[in-house]
Amino acid sequence: MIGVERCLAEIRAIREIAEEQAVPYVARSRIGRLVLSTAVLVAEEAGLPPPDLPGPIQLPEDASGQLSDLAARCIRLADISRHITQPSEPLADRWERGWHQLLEEINGLEEQLRGRLTSR
Repeated sequence: MIGVERCLAEIRAIREIAEEQAVPYVARSRIGRLVLSTAVLVAEEAGLPPPDLPGPIQLPEDASGQLSDLAARCIRLADISRHITQPSEPLADRWERGWHQLLEEINGLEEQLRGRLTSR
């Protein structure tokens, strides 16, 4: 389960930012790595080629509900990350509003990933 362990390491790196209150752009790059690692994990489990860049994954119709949920969470993380680091609005306001939502998604992702480790 190297893919799951990689994703969990990415989550730990993102949490370090929350504790240190690092700049949002550092967080964006770490979140991007987490999203890509999760997308690769989903693609591998679905029997698809791994993506080079994060993005929506077209899962086969017979994909499990758990795999579909994991793919959906990956997309939500990417969307939240893009929103909170947009240069068009005041960064501090957007960061404060979006960071809590982002951490909730990360907590859910971590729970899903840990469940995958224990179920194998």
